[in-house]
Amino acid sequence: MQELGSGLGGSWAFVVRSAIHTICHEIRKLRLSGGSGGAAGRTSADGEMFDICCDVLECVFSAALQSCAEELARHLSAITAVLVDVVKQNTAQSQKARSLLELLVVQNTDKLAGAIALLDPFPDGSAFSQLEATHSAIKYADGALTLREELELFLKTRAKCRLEGLVHVAEQLTAKRRELARLVLQCEEQQSQSVVVKLLCALLGLCRSNVEEARECRSCEAIEERSSACRSETTAERLEHVGAVRQAVAKCLGCIGVADLSILVLQSQRIPDSVELPGNLGNLEGFSSTEFQRNTAIFQCLNTYLTDPEVRVISAASTILQELLATASGQKFAATYKELTDDHLFNHLYPFRCKKKAPRAEVVKPDEDTFLSFVNAEVVWTPNSSHTDWIIGLVCNLIKSTAVTDELLCRLVPICKAKPKFCELVFPFLIHDILLLENVTFKAVISQQVRNFFAGAYGVVSSSRSTTPALLDCTGGAHEPVYKNKRSVRVLLDTIQYLRMQRRPAAGRPHSTEWDNNFWLDVDYLHLARAAHFCSAFFMSILFTEIWCDVRATEEAASEAHKQKSSQDFLLSQLDHVSTSSSSAEDDQDCTVPSLLLESYRAVGDPDGVYGCVVGRLTNPAIRVNMYEFEGKWEQTLGMHDLLKAQDPSRSAVGIVGALQHAGLEHLLSNYLERNGTGSCAALLEAQYASAWKSLGRWTLEEAPPSRDMGFNQVLYGSLLALREGEEKGVRLLLAAGRSSAVDELVHNGLEATKSVYPTLAKLQCLGELESAVGVVCSGARVCELLERWRQSDKFCLAEFDYVEPVLALRSCVLSILAEKGKNREEVRTFTIDCLERISSLARESGHLQVAEKSMFRIKELENIWHTNMLSWRLEEADVYWARKEPETALCFLKSLVQDLKSVPNVSSSTAALYAKALCLYGDWLATTHFKHPCVIMEEYLEKAVECVDINRLHGHPVAVDAYMMLARYADNQYQHIVDYTKSSTYEAKQALVRDNQQSADMIRLMDKNQSISNRTLIILEKQTVLDQREDAEMLKQKERFLVKSIDNYIKVLRAGDEHDLSIFRLISLWFCNSENASVNALISKGLEAVPSYKFLLLMYQLAARMSTKQQRCRLFQPTLDGFIRRTVLDHPHHTLPIILALANSNKDTELFKPAAKGRKSTASKSVVQEEDRVLAAKNMLSSLKSRGQSELIGSMEELSDAFIRLAYSDASSFKKVTTPINIPKDQPLLKLRNLHSVAMPTLELEMDKSSKYENIVHIVRFEPTFKLAGGLNLPKILTCIGSDGQKRRQLVKARDDLRQDAVMEQVFGIVNKLLARQAETKKRRMHIRQYKVMPLSQRSGLLEWCEGTMPLGAYLIGDDHKSGAHHKYRPDDWTAVMCRTLMTKSDSGQKYANFLKACSNFQPVFRHFFLEAFPDPALWYERRLAYTRSMATNSIVGYILGLGDRHVQNILIDCNTAEVVHIDLGIAFEQGKILPTPETVPFRLTSDLIDGMGVTGTEGVFRRCCEKTMEVMRSSLETILTILEVLLYDPLYAWNLTPLKAYCVQRKRDDVPADASSGDLLDITDKASSFASCSSEGDVNKMAERVLLRLRQKLQGVEDGVPLSIAGQVGHLIQEARDPKNLSLLYPGWQPYI
Repeated sequence: MQELGSGLGGSWAFVVRSAIHTICHEIRKLRLSGGSGGAAGRTSADGEMFDICCDVLECVFSAALQSCAEELARHLSAITAVLVDVVKQNTAQSQKARSLLELLVVQNTDKLAGAIALLDPFPDGSAFSQLEATHSAIKYADGALTLREELELFLKTRAKCRLEGLVHVAEQLTAKRRELARLVLQCEEQQSQSVVVKLLCALLGLCRSNVEEARECRSCEAIEERSSACRSETTAERLEHVGAVRQAVAKCLGCIGVADLSILVLQSQRIPDSVELPGNLGNLEGFSSTEFQRNTAIFQCLNTYLTDPEVRVISAASTILQELLATASGQKFAATYKELTDDHLFNHLYPFRCKKKAPRAEVVKPDEDTFLSFVNAEVVWTPNSSHTDWIIGLVCNLIKSTAVTDELLCRLVPICKAKPKFCELVFPFLIHDILLLENVTFKAVISQQVRNFFAGAYGVVSSSRSTTPALLDCTGGAHEPVYKNKRSVRVLLDTIQYLRMQRRPAAGRPHSTEWDNNFWLDVDYLHLARAAHFCSAFFMSILFTEIWCDVRATEEAASEAHKQKSSQDFLLSQLDHVSTSSSSAEDDQDCTVPSLLLESYRAVGDPDGVYGCVVGRLTNPAIRVNMYEFEGKWEQTLGMHDLLKAQDPSRSAVGIVGALQHAGLEHLLSNYLERNGTGSCAALLEAQYASAWKSLGRWTLEEAPPSRDMGFNQVLYGSLLALREGEEKGVRLLLAAGRSSAVDELVHNGLEATKSVYPTLAKLQCLGELESAVGVVCSGARVCELLERWRQSDKFCLAEFDYVEPVLALRSCVLSILAEKGKNREEVRTFTIDCLERISSLARESGHLQVAEKSMFRIKELENIWHTNMLSWRLEEADVYWARKEPETALCFLKSLVQDLKSVPNVSSSTAALYAKALCLYGDWLATTHFKHPCVIMEEYLEKAVECVDINRLHGHPVAVDAYMMLARYADNQYQHIVDYTKSSTYEAKQALVRDNQQSADMIRLMDKNQSISNRTLIILEKQTVLDQREDAEMLKQKERFLVKSIDNYIKVLRAGDEHDLSIFRLISLWFCNSENASVNALISKGLEAVPSYKFLLLMYQLAARMSTKQQRCRLFQPTLDGFIRRTVLDHPHHTLPIILALANSNKDTELFKPAAKGRKSTASKSVVQEEDRVLAAKNMLSSLKSRGQSELIGSMEELSDAFIRLAYSDASSFKKVTTPINIPKDQPLLKLRNLHSVAMPTLELEMDKSSKYENIVHIVRFEPTFKLAGGLNLPKILTCIGSDGQKRRQLVKARDDLRQDAVMEQVFGIVNKLLARQAETKKRRMHIRQYKVMPLSQRSGLLEWCEGTMPLGAYLIGDDHKSGAHHKYRPDDWTAVMCRTLMTKSDSGQKYANFLKACSNFQPVFRHFFLEAFPDPALWYERRLAYTRSMATNSIVGYILGLGDRHVQNILIDCNTAEVVHIDLGIAFEQGKILPTPETVPFRLTSDLIDGMGVTGTEGVFRRCCEKTMEVMRSSLETILTILEVLLYDPLYAWNLTPLKAYCVQRKRDDVPADASSGDLLDITDKASSFASCSSEGDVNKMAERVLLRLRQKLQGVEDGVPLSIAGQVGHLIQEARDPKNLSLLYPGWQPYI
């Protein structure tokens, strides 16, 4: 140590670490040998040895602090863990251990401050007071940490965490519930990167490590019992420590509970483990070499083993390291590692380096006979032994077989014998190395042995349901096959997955693809899929099942190669094509592919995937029952179980009991169980205990002592019973047993899917909340703190009934016990009612109406006893009966509530809010049932609700927004009914009759011959006329009243909150339709002044389009409009100025662009450009804004806009075929623009700031001096803009292309996304449409955001040359896309259908390979493919509603990171595609390749269900969508008529441009098309808009071909139309429908 400062020849790091860990291990052994009895069990020799160890440690610490404090800091956590345990024993040696801790923590804070801050808290007690004070002072030197900071600190050190660290995390999670709620809400946006998800994954990893360590301890215990040895203190204390850690982890998980994490996948690589699993070795970023990653994992493990407690492990690791670093491969790796990383690995391995240059590697010659003798034996692969013996023997035999030729791998036998986990790590490497030899015998032998292993495992799984506890919990006893052990099966599965991620050599094949990587071994993937399911690796199970289906489909296709594809084939999924069972399980229904997929989809929590597995298979009772259970149809489930039980009386009663339990029929369930008993069935016993504790009063069941084998409900029953009796110790023992069992269950159920962990998290939350109640009942803790903690937990819990109901039910039980004991009686009673009301609400929303009604009855029982006079639950009671479709009963309950609330004296704000809510709901239900006249509904209920809100000043209350909105909508509907009536044929006929009566009266007055008759007739006609006129006048009066009322309340809605911001569209629509109405303009002018300006941002395009310098009929309209625009621009200039500027620059193209065609003048230059009125108004607006302090910003933006337009029109035709960067001409002003501090990055979506401050925006620094051409007719240019944040962003600048329609469509997409985000079903699926920024610069030029990380579908599938791509890669013998297109182009109308089928038969889909290539990890593959399918569904339905056309494969992009689709080039919308020269005949693109990417179920399951969910949102938002589109469609700047020239350009641009066609010719065509499009009269625009709106209404009402359809029927019809080969064959060949 004295020479440590000299570096010890480079070995200083190794020496320090070895000395520290060796002595710490020795101290731990001494401590353990002394037992828990402290000094009584310790010998004097132990004490002397301990003193020596402490002296050595002090010497090491002193030397290290002087010369290498950083190295010492790395081991401070390990040192502290050992010494803290010694101090806690309170023995004679404790003082010396504390002195060492004080030396490091107290006396050397300056040198070790960073490491001290990362330490876990010290235990409580006087012995640690100074240490904890110093630790806290350093950790909280800058003030208290937030919960996020505390958790991030824990995540940094979780691998070295002590028990106190876990306890501290649990305390933080408990104390900071509000912060935790905020962090959970961030999960929706941050997904897997959120700190809560990372914490959960870390805790789950600790659970897995804890279970493995406990298993090892119990194995040692069993060995000691079998050998009749006394149980050692080492094993006992180790088990005690493991148990304590398990309890702490479980408490942390219980604090998180059923938090809404908003993710589907907890990927395995996110979960830390003590051993890096083979399938996860691709996570080392920056390294592309598989061999390098492999060697990194090996050396890191060996380095860790140098500090192992066992000497034999250290010895083996040291020997191996010396040998490895003496090889050429080892030295090369060491050099590369040092070069590429800053890691200190080789500082610790310095003593093992070889000073001499390594000799040339010896060539190991594989010997087949030796290989066969070591490897080709069942006793090696499938012995009846433990997992440890199996993996060590198998790995050592592989290395000794001579087939392992890698000079590093072949030297690992010693460490493999010492460390089973290392064997698990290197096993895949060994198999891979052997297979790289491409020896047929080696491959055949390993394949056969692996097949045999999985065939055995498959038989085990096939013979028992996957949920059988006895099978799944087996750990590989001494007398059972190893393939029954989950851990052993998982090792082989991870090996298969590792091989899949390695590039397989071509081995004589023309080329190798990623698909070939699946077949390193000849295995049955269906067996692998079942084995993965057995191991709870559900994502892997789904992936392997689909690979098997693909192989089977390929085999069947090869056998039917002569058969041409028929039209029926287009309607079948791959799952329908393949055989549904393997040969080895031909008659076993449980092992069919659909059943396997169904079980896996249910396990991962995919709400839609299961539907793809049951199509056409619901005739099977087992599958039907499975689906009833999945959908929560418990009445049907109960009926089916009853029928099955009648057929087979010996059938288990678990199904019936489960159905009764979920249906809320607790009394029937209790009677059934009492009559029939539970027998030895654990599930029935659990149901009995659940029924007992939920029934509140049935405390007569038999109690059992606490144990790990107790069921969850048995634990709760016993705990609640003990709590009632005040037995605190009994409660805590039962809770500890419950937590221990829950941790086992977590690991058993799998840790990959969020769905798998939620049920156990709910249980742990129940146990945690019950424990917190113990302090209130038994220790006098404050009730209010407990209730507040529960309230905070409710803010972030998952709103799914199955998970939340047990928690709420337990709370109601605990509250009943508290009420019995008289604890804070008033607050407890109130919270009990609230709790039961919430159970009812959740049950009602999830369809568990019996449970909801039961909660209401329970509230009534309590109300009769307690007389709390609470009324809010009565509103929920009415909701329950309304949900039960009993409107008369619901209205009766609600009317009674309204009357009682009306008579309440001394109205509080909460009572007033409830009264207003009840009035609104009553009025809404009356309107729905049409039980009363509209005027009565509005006056007696809706207006009174608003009056109640205003009188009681509830404007900040949520009920205020609802009251205003309900009245606004109702008045609006009545107004619209009148407007529709005045436009109807009935009204026109009536007006015709009035006119006829008037004409008849006039004729009678002229005829004076028969005075008596004429007078009588005249009187009758005049009276009829008067009545008709009065009726018309009253109708117009009502129309005016409804109009004013709706506008007034829409304004109030916008003032009151942000919940209904989209109502701004309806408000503006009403204003624009009544712009000549003085009272409306006055109301708008006054009312909207108080509406925040940011709410107008959604409509800026449409508001700006109506600017004018002309005087309107109502003088107030234009000043009001200009005032709103001016206020919005001043508050939000970055969002609005580009719109005003583009309008002012409408004619900039003509001003700046000079004709470049040969000797010709452009059409635009032949006449003087007349500025439109709105262009002049826009310029006036800019001048006005400049005078109000925006001159600098506007000036900079004008310069930027002009520069963009000039560059867009710069001639680049000579670079048409150049693919490299092109220099921007030096005369372009864009190059001169630098550091535009006031101009936000134009293609970066700037988040709206309600305060209008917009500080620290990302502004433009400069542009790179080069551009690229994107291809296409007008040669758009790709620029690179550098922002103030240092990021480079690509932008696309286009000329001669009107981007206003693209901008409007993106605006519509944004609004649709808001609608999707507000519906629970679409929100939880994260369904949305990908957007990109579009910024029109002028009438025919604009700027677009470049979609980074995307590629066109066509580029992937067929390549840019239409001859390469994935089709050529995976199916080289198929036709090329060019051949298919040529065939379709040459086909006449009679041949198109037949030729299309022929082309499809010779051009098979391959898009599924995109996901296998980009996302080889099963969990990530599943997540990304699910995102793709959902994205396809959302875009398809929204695209259909909006009539989006021209969806060829270059106009749809795929995001290579998220797999979502992005639609670009949105110029053909609202069914304009149907009037193209070759009309489009499909509602959206759903061709074979796109379906192929959705998996074996095709359009069934996820795609169809997501289409239905999207259509449901669209149809439920019918009026909102029509209102929004109405405002857009009547936009005077919007060009609707698709001229023949423009239509020609649309389909022409997909063809190859002839060599003799000049750019001038093509540009003239587009200019003419744009000019023709802009010449439409306002009348033409209005007629076209009316036609579009009518068709939109039909679509949103489900009317197809004149027939109204349900949502499912409409979606099914659209999918059928999109896939119909007859429709596809009629499309334009450039659309390429065969792709």
